[in-house]
Amino acid sequence: MPKLYFIVFIVIALSLYGAMHWFIYQRIANGLSLTSGPRLALKIFMLAAALSFILAEFLSRLKLFNSLRLVGSLWLGIIAISLAVFFLETISSLLFPGSRRYLVIAALLVISMISGFSIFNGQRYPRVREITVPIPGLRPDLSGFSIIHLSDLHLGNLTPLKRLKWTVERVNSLEPDLICVTGDVLDRDIGQSGEYCQLLMELKARHGVVAVTGNHEFYAGLDLFSDLARKCGWRILRNQACDIDGKLCLIGLDDDAGKNFKFSGPDLDEALRSAAKDVPRILLYHRPDGFARAAREGIDLQLSGHTHAGQIPPMDFLVWLIYKYPSGFYSLGHAHIHTSAGTSTWGPPMRFLSRSEIVKLTLVSQ
Repeated sequence: MPKLYFIVFIVIALSLYGAMHWFIYQRIANGLSLTSGPRLALKIFMLAAALSFILAEFLSRLKLFNSLRLVGSLWLGIIAISLAVFFLETISSLLFPGSRRYLVIAALLVISMISGFSIFNGQRYPRVREITVPIPGLRPDLSGFSIIHLSDLHLGNLTPLKRLKWTVERVNSLEPDLICVTGDVLDRDIGQSGEYCQLLMELKARHGVVAVTGNHEFYAGLDLFSDLARKCGWRILRNQACDIDGKLCLIGLDDDAGKNFKFSGPDLDEALRSAAKDVPRILLYHRPDGFARAAREGIDLQLSGHTHAGQIPPMDFLVWLIYKYPSGFYSLGHAHIHTSAGTSTWGPPMRFLSRSEIVKLTLVSQ
């Protein structure tokens, strides 16, 4: 990451992080009319909790601090939920100023319930969703061709080996013809951990594993991702195309984050130059963007991720405002897009209105 870009990002992120804590502190302290003693205790608690996340990020490469990273990540999730709830409380208190104390107490109860459920839901293993995808022009011998869509594994974040092992075994039990991974596989160097690599090498599909970059591949280091893919026998498509027995074309785009690292970013025109014609086309692109154009270019199915379905408030509401295809299966004419909610989580290992998922898409003739 360019040094100036990194510095600007850190300054903005820390400023927003601090502002969130100050806003929530003010709502609680003033809303409950706390005296000086309880105010000081609240300040110390929030400062310590806030620092737990920052310190854990700086010390994340040391296994000794894994527990601190978990605590810090959970606190990040709780503070994000608190921001959303206290924003609603602020509006309600303006409308009903005489009820402010009760509204603050109610907000704290709601935060506790949402946080507790989100922690529980985030620890659940991915659910398996099965979707039938009609494809015009699909050859009869490919009808029933199955694709497992994985996205946003974020290995090296807080994904335990036990969870990855379960995921690999569950994918293999579905006996897919092809596994497609739409980015954000890793958050740091997991290449030195033979256990992670060994588990990923056990993913089995008749036509192997095809992957594209996500933004976190560039943040962690593209060379790390390339090395991991080489060890695991995955094929990476970077603005490239490949075909399966001349009957099905796979097209993969680089993530937009590459442009911040002196790469070209996604280039559909470049990828289409090597794409087979007169066969169904499947596009792998980390972000659920550009679907309308892809459909015009003859893409039959686009596989994306990136959004995580928001995971927790306020993001699980904001993604529905930011993205036209935030999570799930959508159609535009004869073309389709599937946006994965993510096979794992990023940041807080929490989910409120969504589940981590493994998706099996079965192609059928239309």
